[in-house]
Amino acid sequence: MNNIMLNAQAARAKSSNDLVIFHEVRDIEEAVLTASVAGHYEVAVNTTTMTDTVDGIDTAREYFKVWIGASGDRAKQRQMSTVTQYFADLGYGIDRRTNGTTSDTFTWYISW
Repeated sequence: MNNIMLNAQAARAKSSNDLVIFHEVRDIEEAVLTASVAGHYEVAVNTTTMTDTVDGIDTAREYFKVWIGASGDRAKQRQMSTVTQYFADLGYGIDRRTNGTTSDTFTWYISW
């Protein structure tokens, strides 16, 4: 018998907004590659969907609120967790730090 309703696992997968995760990961990967070619062992990234302090600052502020626990958006929490787990699984150190310029967004710090 086929169920009309999604099971919880399928609903969670749809809620995680895979396109946001895809772009976040690719933007961070590009920053890592650029920094490593320049001979660096770490990079700070604040130009992604989750961290943009210019055109996307309103969205970045939403992610920041979730990160610090001021908002309970489970989809955004899951997206950030997926990104951090992806890089951790590849052996990178990945950390979020409050952006000192805005104080209400975060910056990804990746080290290798």
